[in-house]
Amino acid sequence: MKKKLVASLAAAMVLGVAGTSFAATNPFTDVPAKHWSYDAVTKLASAGIVDGYGDGTFKGDKTISRYEMAQIVAKAMAHSDKATAEQKASIDKLSVEFAEELEGLNVRVTKLEKNSSTIKVSGEARLRYEDYSNKYADHDSSYKLRTRIHLDGTINDNWSYYGRLQAVNNLKGEGDTNVTMDNAFVKGQIAGATATIGRFDYFLNNGLMIDSTLNGVNFEFGNVLKANAFYGKDNNKDVWGNSKKVMTDYLEVTGLGLSYAASKATTLNGGYYQFKDNNDSGYLTNATSDDSLKVWEAGFKTQFTPNWSLSGSYGESDADTEDTAYYAEIGYKGADKKKVGSYGAWVNYRNLEANAAPKTTFDGAYTSRGQLKNGAKGYEVGFNYTPVLNTVLRVKYANLKPTADTAPTEKQDFYQAQVEFFF
Repeated sequence: MKKKLVASLAAAMVLGVAGTSFAATNPFTDVPAKHWSYDAVTKLASAGIVDGYGDGTFKGDKTISRYEMAQIVAKAMAHSDKATAEQKASIDKLSVEFAEELEGLNVRVTKLEKNSSTIKVSGEARLRYEDYSNKYADHDSSYKLRTRIHLDGTINDNWSYYGRLQAVNNLKGEGDTNVTMDNAFVKGQIAGATATIGRFDYFLNNGLMIDSTLNGVNFEFGNVLKANAFYGKDNNKDVWGNSKKVMTDYLEVTGLGLSYAASKATTLNGGYYQFKDNNDSGYLTNATSDDSLKVWEAGFKTQFTPNWSLSGSYGESDADTEDTAYYAEIGYKGADKKKVGSYGAWVNYRNLEANAAPKTTFDGAYTSRGQLKNGAKGYEVGFNYTPVLNTVLRVKYANLKPTADTAPTEKQDFYQAQVEFFF
């Protein structure tokens, strides 16, 4: 694109940013007053948004590079406090397009976000298909689209807000979920710790024992040794094998998660958690006759070469039976939504007994009608790939069989394919 055309387009988008009080004198010998781009070039030059060369020329017929365009965007960003809402939106789009070049210029795009709006909006959509070899009325194949809208707000230099709207559309025509605010919390500093207050995801360590949402508070502190102390009520009802339709109350949760950076490549982790039924509703009777269940775990993750990683975890609950869980996984590279052509693969083996974990991160974790009481053990293989920018494909397969002696002996083949879009 020629420089004079770029200058004209830039002027149309950001002309009001620097105002019109600058004297529109001719700064370049090769831009005559009668030229169609004269007004745009002179006003932007006066505002300091475009530059010429040392010989006093603009060289408007020269093709502009992305780096030069990034310089124009950077200067427009510097004047964004004077821009209109429409102009700020244009500058925002340009800052995203030239983000890498702006980083090279040491320009923080987040600076623009702070100036242009107190809320940053982003989103993602996940199209997922799942199927099982053993089909039942309550455990059949599914085809769903999950949409999430992320809201990031700056309150002040120490506190921020995050909200997440979520909706799931059943593409088999069997009904949709309502739009919910499944995350909503404030985050900031209190007495040297980072406090999170509200409704937030709590995903501990590698997700073997806990991957759920908590209504409560979390305090994170430490550097090399990091700790997360949390308290609240689990926002999900399908924990410890309960049904969302039957369970009418939420379990109280207290816990402490630990993470230790043993080296640049290796992280050790652990945790201790308690789940309690305060109303004696019988929601824990699948696992114990008590009104509470305690869980502990320990694990690690290491990047033993630039491309290969190894992770593993072991956990137990104090349930009466079927109380242990463990897994080990080896991974190769990994798809990055910002790097077209990037990919990864993994294989793991897991043994998740029926009463070990309240809510695990593993998809297709349990066999025979998908019931927690049967447990599951077996292997999983998967692959992910980034075909185009901000789009990630993933496929996985798991071969599982029950762990409980009272469960059916049938094996379960679990299939999952999904594509995620980020915007």
